[in-house]
Amino acid sequence: MRLRRRVLNSFLIAGGGVVAVVGGLVWHFSELVNATGAAELQSKILMFGAGGLVALVALLAILWSALDRATVVPLRGLARSLRTSLHANPDHQVDADAAAELGELSDAVREVITALVSGRAHFDIAIQEETRIYAAQKDRLEAVLRDLHEGVIICNLNHQILLYNHRALELLHASGKSGQGEMGQSEMGLGRSLFQFTNRQPFLHALERLNNRLLDGRGERRGLTAPFVASTSSGDVTLQCKMTLLLDESREPREPSSYVITFDDRTHELAELGRRDHLLRQATDGMRKPLANLRAAAEILTDAPPEDAKLRGAFEQVVRDESHNLSAAMEDISTEFRKIITGHWPMTDIYSANLLNAAVRRLREEKGIEAVMTGVPHWLHGDSYTLLELLHFLTHAVQEIIGIEMFDLEASTGDGNVLVDIIWTGEGISETDLQGWLDQRLDEALGGITVRGVLDRHRTDLWTLHDDGRARIRLPLTAGQTEGDASNKDILPPRPEFYDFSLLNPDTRHEGLGARPLKSLTYVVFDTETTGLNPSGGDEMISIAGVRVVNERILTGESFTRLVNPGREIPKSSIKFHGITDDMVVDQPPASVVLPEFHRYVDDAILVAHNAAFDMKFLKLKEHSTGVVFNNPVLDTLLLSVYLHDHIESHSLDAIAERFGVTVDAETRHTALGDSLVTADLFLKMINMLEADGITTLDQARDAASKMVEVRKLQEQF
Repeated sequence: MRLRRRVLNSFLIAGGGVVAVVGGLVWHFSELVNATGAAELQSKILMFGAGGLVALVALLAILWSALDRATVVPLRGLARSLRTSLHANPDHQVDADAAAELGELSDAVREVITALVSGRAHFDIAIQEETRIYAAQKDRLEAVLRDLHEGVIICNLNHQILLYNHRALELLHASGKSGQGEMGQSEMGLGRSLFQFTNRQPFLHALERLNNRLLDGRGERRGLTAPFVASTSSGDVTLQCKMTLLLDESREPREPSSYVITFDDRTHELAELGRRDHLLRQATDGMRKPLANLRAAAEILTDAPPEDAKLRGAFEQVVRDESHNLSAAMEDISTEFRKIITGHWPMTDIYSANLLNAAVRRLREEKGIEAVMTGVPHWLHGDSYTLLELLHFLTHAVQEIIGIEMFDLEASTGDGNVLVDIIWTGEGISETDLQGWLDQRLDEALGGITVRGVLDRHRTDLWTLHDDGRARIRLPLTAGQTEGDASNKDILPPRPEFYDFSLLNPDTRHEGLGARPLKSLTYVVFDTETTGLNPSGGDEMISIAGVRVVNERILTGESFTRLVNPGREIPKSSIKFHGITDDMVVDQPPASVVLPEFHRYVDDAILVAHNAAFDMKFLKLKEHSTGVVFNNPVLDTLLLSVYLHDHIESHSLDAIAERFGVTVDAETRHTALGDSLVTADLFLKMINMLEADGITTLDQARDAASKMVEVRKLQEQF
């Protein structure tokens, strides 16, 4: 536009000078003729001058228009092409026909683009090694985070999540891949508030304690880690947590920049602790009254027995009753105690072949006893270490009593359990011997646990059997989890994008959105598939998907995708585009269920869509039935494309993708998630081009595309 104004001004100045000269000559001749009294000649001169001026102005206009088409328009197209090559698609080629009249300039631009492509190729080679090292470190970090038993979350000082691992998803019952979890399940994502998943006050209190410790100078002596107990936001899970304050090493004095939380589920352990307290009260306070009654009755019967037989019988009945009550109470306490200690012992699934082979080797090496593993292996559930000690002890005990040197160790199934048998040929073990072993300590086991302790922790007992000259000791154990059971567990995304330290600076995340840089904002790029193109005429959504974009990263691990039951038949004319049939949506939830979930997923992000007016109209029409309003700022990639490439007519998603060098997968095209991913890729490239054109903030981008006005105009058509 500046070039056009300069050319136009030049033409106006030149034209004005010519008009002034011609006008002066006409006026001079008119005066000369007027002096001689030739009125008719004067009139002709004036008419000729006026006609000459009009012709001159028209000629100037034609020349200016031709010059504009020959120079300014090709120059604008050339500039747009060069900018596209620089910021979006290095392989983009200059339109040869459009720039033909520019001669050497267009050739020079092509050479610049070729040099750019070559330079970038060399640059890519130069950074490949660094990229490989970074990827290896990234993989190592992800592997460590994924395999940690504890949940790990790092937050900035505004409690927004910078990092989380898979274990955190499990413990907080959150979904890492939004839209793939259970109904109502919270979706964890980078930049989300920690307090969407946990209660607030324990974390704030721990952070305050650590900040005070740092300010008071006690951090060097006591450290910057504080333990505390919290819970999930629903209150269903109790978490044992540790918070460690992270300091900004680049500042002096060092200031807090973020904090790391490690946590684990302690719901069961704390419940067990409560049961232990209750059991202790039962064993102390609950015994006092029956013991007092028993002692009083016993003292009376021994020190001063009543002469009256009826009275003496009453005291004897008190002794019997209270003794019975004490016995029953002790049995209840013992049963409850066995349940408690069993629940605390770490158990895993064990392959019986591994357990029995270990026992065979141990017996041969330490006791000189030969044993053979027989039968078909099975999975059982227990503690392999204490079970190995138990089998070792029992086999050696039998050998000492019976004198047998050869045993079979076998695992079989029965009554839903895995039966582990120690088998030998000869006489059996008496029940008396077996009971006598229960209080023997397994010296090698942890804490010198007894045989009875191992049995209690596995909620089992020992049997002795003898049949047809073959004797055995049988140990019933719980069967291991089947593959079917394991498959029912929630499947977490294999490798979600679960960390982003560029979110560390909390100051820029709470400024006014309009003045914020485009690259600093969080976006949700979304798309819908519908029964047709007329939402106001009754067409409905049948699919909605979105993908989160944070700090120029497309977080595919935090995508959202849902099929929607439209409550009406899907026309065949639309099925051929998106491939969604009536059978695919018949069991899916309606929009009244899906859109509130999508609203929670979007949170306070900027919405981005291609031809956003169409998709936003569907959301708008569902506000009453769903109870959710999407009042987030919206950016339209179609309008941004028009702004960036106003010299090109086609702005369809496919045309823009081709122009920007974005690959479109034919299999996912016209699916809500596939189109969302393509649009997200295009949008990131558009941001670079917008910044090159001086459009750096959200407000500037909205103004440049005149989005608000244009969307309203388009909405009126639907």
